[in-house]
Amino acid sequence: MDTDVLDHRLGTALAVLNGVFLTLLGLVAGGAVGLSASWLSWLWLVGAVGQGLAVVTTLLVLATLFAGSRALGWSTGAKWGPGAFALGWIASSFALIGVSYGGDVLMTSAPTNYLFLYGGVAAVVMGAVLTPDPATARTRPRGTP
Repeated sequence: MDTDVLDHRLGTALAVLNGVFLTLLGLVAGGAVGLSASWLSWLWLVGAVGQGLAVVTTLLVLATLFAGSRALGWSTGAKWGPGAFALGWIASSFALIGVSYGGDVLMTSAPTNYLFLYGGVAAVVMGAVLTPDPATARTRPRGTP
């Protein structure tokens, strides 16, 4: 068997496994962080100081999420890395806005929860979109089209 074919197959298999891992990581991280962020709805009810703290905390979480998504793009060197993570994150966001079997709502309708849910989706999607393609001008030699 030709070693180039074997290297290509191995590289493809590792890329698929990496994509599956990043999707599952996004799913688990989105669920864990989303359930942990549900305390922000309680903080929203405390008053003006609590509302300010809830907004600042949510924005810090979203900035960290965006930076992590960009780091995934840098580490994989392609858009599919943060894209796979975004797929898992969005799936967990849909699960958090659903209703459980007992009729309980997992995330309440506090403004900070909406900011977290929609801002989280925007952060991971923007992290994937802003990841440069591997074949951009900075990776090609000068003078090549």
